[in-house]
Amino acid sequence: MQNFNPIIVSNLALVITLIVFLNWTHAHVELDDAQFWEDPQDNLEIEFGYEPEVPVIDTFTNLEFSITDFRTGEHIEDSVAFVTITKGQRLYKFQNITVPKGDFSVDYLFPEDGTHQVLLRLDRNNSIHVASFQVFVPHQSPPYILDNQGNLIIGIGIFAAVGAITILILKKK
Repeated sequence: MQNFNPIIVSNLALVITLIVFLNWTHAHVELDDAQFWEDPQDNLEIEFGYEPEVPVIDTFTNLEFSITDFRTGEHIEDSVAFVTITKGQRLYKFQNITVPKGDFSVDYLFPEDGTHQVLLRLDRNNSIHVASFQVFVPHQSPPYILDNQGNLIIGIGIFAAVGAITILILKKK
């Protein structure tokens, strides 16, 4: 009979336990600043969050949604979602998103700062639910041309010095 390394066996058991646990549990939006919308008539709760917590202009932000029955906490199955993001005249749509098990997300590039409206339309069991959420994108300064140590100036200085020396050498010939 072979001897098994107890550390490997315990690590393998932990990995298997985690895989089983993650597949059996219902994931929700796991963010600190989640927003909620409820429809008491249909016992529906929609949880919304986004990452990164502070969106950056022209960088993907993941918009996450979790749709549950708020009495039981179970995910709502077999629905279709439409997500519209708007600010002023701008309008962007994600259409016909199949939501088989209650959780879904979309990635969006916010083109400007300010408060953006995220509208969710959920088609489920011959009914339509509409929820509204907000995402604030702070004003951002243009990227600094220098890092804290002024390395760009040093690099330009070295480049200029090498160029000047090269010119002097070429003129002497």
